[in-house]
Amino acid sequence: MSGLGPRRITAAAAAAFGILILTVLRPFPPEGQIVSYALLLGALLAALAMPSFTSVAVTAAQATKPRSAPTTHARPASPTAKVDPAVALKSRWTAACKHHSAVLSAYGAYELDPAMLLQYPALWDLSAQPVMDFHDALDLAGGLQSDAYPADPSDAQDYADAVDILRSAWTKADRFARTTGTDQLAEPDARDCRRALKLLRHADGTTGQERASYLGQVITTVDRLTNRGVVSAVPKISEELATRVQLAIEA
Repeated sequence: MSGLGPRRITAAAAAAFGILILTVLRPFPPEGQIVSYALLLGALLAALAMPSFTSVAVTAAQATKPRSAPTTHARPASPTAKVDPAVALKSRWTAACKHHSAVLSAYGAYELDPAMLLQYPALWDLSAQPVMDFHDALDLAGGLQSDAYPADPSDAQDYADAVDILRSAWTKADRFARTTGTDQLAEPDARDCRRALKLLRHADGTTGQERASYLGQVITTVDRLTNRGVVSAVPKISEELATRVQLAIEA
């Protein structure tokens, strides 16, 4: 009976005691004795079989208690990998070399194409601040450029910084030239640029002597603009036009 509650023990003891008194004293006639035995025996069995209030309450509480989610053990975060400064600097230097080449290619499109000179002469206006800044940055990056990764890390750092400046300066100079066009020129000079550009486009649709004639007029106009200080002398463009004339004559 160690598992019984206090109330159940008391009830069972009372029923057992009543049965004992009935057996010893026999206070009732046989019929009443039998009825009394039955009642007390039923009370005894009920006391022994009935679960205690505490057990019922505990069982009910356990049944209604929400199940907690299974505990998961979080893995400790792996420490952040440290980047070797030397490796990072070399990667930046390598990227700077590519960016430098990209700027030179973009600028080369102006230097090698006569149409760019005639459409956007402002890129050769060395009195304009964006153009001056670009040429200064171009000289700085070119002076720090090397074919191989420098032995001195500070040289690599200086070159990467210079290329950053160059990229920004080129963006500003290119925007300045394209947005300005020939607007900063006097009307006679702007007219010469437009006329030479038309002649150049006519030349692209012809061959032989006719093509050479158109190109010759373009060269004359460009020389005139250069002599008047409208555009700076661009040897590469002069060479390109002369080559086109020669090829047209030989065709």
